[in-house]
Amino acid sequence: MRLGTIASVAALLALGACEYTGPAGDPVSRNLSWFDYVGAEGLRDSCAPGASTRLRFVYNGIYDKQVRSFDLFALPGGRGATMSAWARGTGDLTQGVRFQNVLSPWQGKRAESILDPQTMANLLKALDSDRFQTFKPAGLRLPSNEFYWVVTGCINGRFHANAWMYPADRFKALRFPAVLMANDRTSIALRKAVPVNQRDDDPTRHQGNNNPSDEVFVIQLGANRIVGARGLF
Repeated sequence: MRLGTIASVAALLALGACEYTGPAGDPVSRNLSWFDYVGAEGLRDSCAPGASTRLRFVYNGIYDKQVRSFDLFALPGGRGATMSAWARGTGDLTQGVRFQNVLSPWQGKRAESILDPQTMANLLKALDSDRFQTFKPAGLRLPSNEFYWVVTGCINGRFHANAWMYPADRFKALRFPAVLMANDRTSIALRKAVPVNQRDDDPTRHQGNNNPSDEVFVIQLGANRIVGARGLF
């Protein structure tokens, strides 16, 4: 069963979505609400002086091949942070389909963990090195059939959004992914970025496809937010 077909049926049923704290478990709801999640407007709205540190990391390893996310919430008193990691690769039908949930091959895996204070400090230091708060290339376009990181967060009561796309040097120099992956418990390996001519898919293969849920879509980094998101429907 194609994910695009499932999503099209869901669109016809007029399913809705809103901003939430993590990617939905089933792929239909996830596709419908993915842009709200990546845009993190709810996180932005709740960020104010005195607010706890919150960070959201989204990795796009070609959308229909792998996406993953990390949501971090700082614990009071400098006691580290909670981390909710989620990852999805391509649907794996070799494991069969649970009768109760025909979408199970595309659900991905979620793992909850606690980052100790030193690890959280290392992550914040890595973000500083990666210039998360200081250098934001507004206008950067992020197509779904490419490799990129999007990071949003509330630090010291101020909201920040940034993005890095392969093969830019700033992407290759990123330090925060190593900290995240060292603490990832999903058991799904990171799909590493590769040059376009080495990818195992054709970036133009969606052209001419009449199923809008299978089109390449684009989000864009604004001055300090994710803008220009065009949905799957």
